[in-house]
Amino acid sequence: MWLAPVIPLPGLLRGAAFLVSALLIPLALVLVPALLLRHIPHKKPPKLAIVALIVAIVAAVVLAVITRQAGNERALQERGRWAEAVVIEVENRKTDKCTLRTRDGRKISPQLSEGDGCEADWVEPGDKLRVLYDPKGAAGPVENVDGELEPDSYRGAVGGLAALIIAAGTLGSTRLNRRGNE
Repeated sequence: MWLAPVIPLPGLLRGAAFLVSALLIPLALVLVPALLLRHIPHKKPPKLAIVALIVAIVAAVVLAVITRQAGNERALQERGRWAEAVVIEVENRKTDKCTLRTRDGRKISPQLSEGDGCEADWVEPGDKLRVLYDPKGAAGPVENVDGELEPDSYRGAVGGLAALIIAAGTLGSTRLNRRGNE
């Protein structure tokens, strides 16, 4: 997920990378040890194993989201440009999204999201915003960056989540196997 905005990958591949890292890898994390590697001979799986595998799944999904944010910040840090943007459209759905254009008429892609400065209650078409955007369109724009972007600040969270995934996945898998041999 980190590489998607940093390289930058084309839009279709960015979506596929998020799908793989946030859904397919966590699903495989559970299915491989639980279903494919060993048939569970006991009638009732151990609760500790199930809890450990659930923790590993949740940690893997959170890891995908955090690495995506870190990659967006790295991309904006390396090639981001400040621009006065005009709000063209505001989508007031589950999460607000704003379509932006620069003063010279170029569309800023992807859309500005709710957490990055698009609040449907505060922003309306025609408003001007100062945003930091990625000219290649791989990282989402942000408004009013407080201080500097710090993509390296995610290292501890990424390392901790990766260690948690390994520990919880290993514990869950070994508990399933150990329980079957008792």
